[in-house]
Amino acid sequence: SDDSFLRHSKYFFVDGDVTFLVNGFLYCVHRHLFSRDSAYFSTRFAQLEVSDHEASSTIISLGDIECEDFEAFLSVLYPECFEERDVSYEQWRSVLHLSTRWGFTSLRELALRSIKPPTPCDRLILARTYAVDHWVVPALTALCKRTTPLSPDEVGQMNDGDVVLVATVREDIR
Repeated sequence: SDDSFLRHSKYFFVDGDVTFLVNGFLYCVHRHLFSRDSAYFSTRFAQLEVSDHEASSTIISLGDIECEDFEAFLSVLYPECFEERDVSYEQWRSVLHLSTRWGFTSLRELALRSIKPPTPCDRLILARTYAVDHWVVPALTALCKRTTPLSPDEVGQMNDGDVVLVATVREDIR
């Protein structure tokens, strides 16, 4: 029964035909957007053997997904304004994460074009995490050229090889 869950105030559409459960909230959205653009969801819907007339009554748990991440993802699928997107860096990061995880290729490309990492370290972390190879060298170059050393927080986020590379290049420059 879905009585123990809360319907999301924004992303529970009366004409939606698939319902996702995320941390106690129900999101009733349009299955077509998920099955058309994601092999993951197309396969998942087929495995659940959900037919069109049953889709809205079937609740699919998204497990370890956070509400904030899913809402950021849905805000791009269902924009309030097509001309401008008021999406923060953190929200684009969530969209990048979920679009990569679920195989939404065109949404991933949109996220990569739109996201503005605030620091070279953030850009490097995203590049390494989401296999954005063409971001690696510019991010490492910016880290090597800047005057401030790597902070303990940055070192904690970076892989060991990148930390050694930045430190070595900075030493060589001096």
